[in-house]
Amino acid sequence: MSRKKIEYRALIVGIAANILMGAAGFCVYLITRIEALFLDSVFTLVAVLSGVVAAAISKQSKYKSETFPYGLFILEPMYVIFKSLLMLFLMTFTTISVSKKALTYFMSGAGEKMLLGPVIPYEIVMVTLCSALFFFYRSQNKRIGNVSILLGVEAKTTLVDGIMSGGIGIAALAISFIGENSPHLFLMYTGDFFITFILVLFSIKEPIMILKEAFIELANGVITKGNVKSQIEAVIQENLPENTVLRKCLIHKIGMSLRVTVHLDNKTDTISKNELLEKIASIKKELSCIYDNINISFVFP
Repeated sequence: MSRKKIEYRALIVGIAANILMGAAGFCVYLITRIEALFLDSVFTLVAVLSGVVAAAISKQSKYKSETFPYGLFILEPMYVIFKSLLMLFLMTFTTISVSKKALTYFMSGAGEKMLLGPVIPYEIVMVTLCSALFFFYRSQNKRIGNVSILLGVEAKTTLVDGIMSGGIGIAALAISFIGENSPHLFLMYTGDFFITFILVLFSIKEPIMILKEAFIELANGVITKGNVKSQIEAVIQENLPENTVLRKCLIHKIGMSLRVTVHLDNKTDTISKNELLEKIASIKKELSCIYDNINISFVFP
């Protein structure tokens, strides 16, 4: 099975799981009206819609044409940038919303008591499902050499969703022990503010890191560390043309497409063109077993 097929199938499984989780989360939100649950369920429903887009991009990005001889892999980091910005917007919007409610309660004493209802059992199920989906995405990405930015962003989004579900569940359990005469009674009215604020604080790093990784790809940055770099450099070292020394190896990654520029120093005045072509073919053949879309070129000073 090709790596693109593995990626596509993993995204389809994720869409099905997120439809189930998102629908359940929205139903529990309608019962309880807890804003943190709204953020949690919207995150999941966004994951459904973005998963559909990601699956479509996964299917189309590999196709090449005269205009795009290397494919449309640039769509993958563009999608990831859009999704991470959307995640940041949702976090900001929900935090502002719950902050207004908390401020109103502290200033006027007016507010609605939190209705916990089925929150705790729901969150236990959600944490279990998010954990399973997160490890599924991770395992499928590992299976294809961790080169899928789409599976990477879906895994991190699912991790954020799982953290939110776990945080809401723990907070709901703690609030359920607050009595009517407790000095912490204010949490029954403002608990969703504290839950949301803490969850956003702990989760905001993920979309920022996703945004950074996607921007590096889109800006034609190079891979500076990791398994992909060490693996490619090892294969190149084994297939260097005679009388050449590896100066540096620049690996540009855009989605699941890799473009490797091998900078060589030549010990002699001349070098065989046929040998160069043979070595490029050997490197590409060996690496194609791991990466579906890879291009190799030699550069001399």
